[in-house]
Amino acid sequence: MTTSSTARPTTRRARILAVLAVAALLVAGCSGSRGGGAADSALSGDDRSASWAYDDGAAEAGSDAVAPADSALGTAAAAAAAAAQAGAREVVTTGTATLVADDPLDAVARVTALAEQAGGRVERRVETRGTDTDPAGAHVTLRLPADQVNATIDALRGLGDVVDVSLQKEDVTATGRDLDARVAALETSTARLVELLSQAASTADLLDVERELAARQADLDALKAQRADLSDRVAMSTLDVDVVADEAAAARLAPAPTGFRGGLAAGWHALAGFGRGATVAVGAALPWLLLAGAGYAAWRGVAGGVRRVRARDVGQRPRDAVDEA
Repeated sequence: MTTSSTARPTTRRARILAVLAVAALLVAGCSGSRGGGAADSALSGDDRSASWAYDDGAAEAGSDAVAPADSALGTAAAAAAAAAQAGAREVVTTGTATLVADDPLDAVARVTALAEQAGGRVERRVETRGTDTDPAGAHVTLRLPADQVNATIDALRGLGDVVDVSLQKEDVTATGRDLDARVAALETSTARLVELLSQAASTADLLDVERELAARQADLDALKAQRADLSDRVAMSTLDVDVVADEAAAARLAPAPTGFRGGLAAGWHALAGFGRGATVAVGAALPWLLLAGAGYAAWRGVAGGVRRVRARDVGQRPRDAVDEA
């Protein structure tokens, strides 16, 4: 009786230990499955990167060269993407401003000086002399360091009244990373083609590699030019400044309103423009209408005189015939 009681707890403990061991094995198996899935996903991502790199950068120089170029391009593209990922965001800033000054031509010269002091440059400058109907004005396009745009706008307030300011920012980080990856892939492809050029076994292979190398080099130069332009637009913001002499001129330069009010204003301006156009057309046609009217009146007078003379001659002939009889 005592032996049976002692055996039962021992058996229960053995069962519990067996259940715990099975549970531990199941947990380990699930973890291994997840790790294998993650590895498979990473491998698939590498395969996709390598395939893309081959399509964009590998030369068609034989089946023996495909695999090395494929792997190298995928590695270069991944390295470029990782380097760009660690960098700062790339933002292109553009803006407009309207400055009201008593002497627009003098003010635009000072605006140019402010841009140069900020480390920028003038990309375009237009000056308009005043007439009897239109006041003087000027327009200047400035390229400023990205961190000096707000300071330059604040400095413009010391030259006159800044009535309109608009700034837009565009994040081009993804575009920059894409260009960097494509440049890295093409550079690796070009280097591989240069190696293949020295290993060409026949004239036909040599010509094929040279042709492919020329095409890849042209694509690489084009991508580098695009990247340089994008980097320049990120580093140097664009600010268009209109300098006018009065508020009325500034109002004409202001952006048109939107919505119902904008539609109503656009319709009114269109009607006013049509009226002005019609008035100009009538004014231009009036001298010709007067000349045509004078010619018509002269023709009617001459034609009437001719008809009267003819009628008098016709009436005179019957009387002459009666006298002769």
